[in-house]
Amino acid sequence: MRKSFVLLLCFIYINNNLFSQKLEIEQEIGIGAGFSNYFGDLNDHFGFKGVSWSSGIFLRQNIGKRFAFRTSFNYLKVGYKDEFSERLSNKNRNLSFHSTIYDINAQVEFNFLNFVRSVYYNKEGSAFSPYLSFGFGVFFFNPQTTYEGKTYNLQPLGTEGQTDPDYTGISKYNLYSFALVYGGGLKYHVSKNISVGLDFSIRRTFTDYLDDVSGYYSPIISLPEADKGIAAKLHNRSPEVGDFTNKTGKMRGTLDGNDDFATLQFSISWNFLNNACKNNF
Repeated sequence: MRKSFVLLLCFIYINNNLFSQKLEIEQEIGIGAGFSNYFGDLNDHFGFKGVSWSSGIFLRQNIGKRFAFRTSFNYLKVGYKDEFSERLSNKNRNLSFHSTIYDINAQVEFNFLNFVRSVYYNKEGSAFSPYLSFGFGVFFFNPQTTYEGKTYNLQPLGTEGQTDPDYTGISKYNLYSFALVYGGGLKYHVSKNISVGLDFSIRRTFTDYLDDVSGYYSPIISLPEADKGIAAKLHNRSPEVGDFTNKTGKMRGTLDGNDDFATLQFSISWNFLNNACKNNF
């Protein structure tokens, strides 16, 4: 994980310095707002009942006509409830979570058309272009749930036995992870200095605990305060919907992959040029 984070920082640094020194770059700084959605052990059928909101800021460097390098910071919410599912087994599991996410990523964009601001000066190129993007990111999260009107942080409770690693073999998960980021969108220069866009990005994460659900129901003895603690009530919430069967050792998650989340944002940005470029437009 630490090595991946260092590689991300190097990727951002090298691109910013190398391209700014050798190429004439058109710059944009902008803001975005829109929607976010989570996909994972609770939302295992790509449902949209848990859609929430997202917002962000970004810096884009348009490198020539076909490529751009974008760094972004996003603030968003995700969450889901088993009661949203069409599956009876999920409804009986009766788990739920919500989390705030702080997301930082760097992506390379490929424009399908010659997207340049200079179209307003010499009519060369296009003021509009669809694009594809790919990159890498790091994000911070904190799964929570609500029980009897009170909100609880789930990671410290070790709801799958993480507080008893000697017995369960499971350690506490980190509240940060990395992700491959890819997507696409549309961008349009509405004037010489203003651009608007629509961006869709998927984060394929390296964690299966974005929702605090991954493996098996642990023995009650492996939970903090055993059957007297809040962890015992939150690790198995089936009794709340009338299912009192013993869950110990049974599947709690799906174990078929990590959790993901996606954003769809509308953006507006201000375009500006490096001094070295101004004489060319």
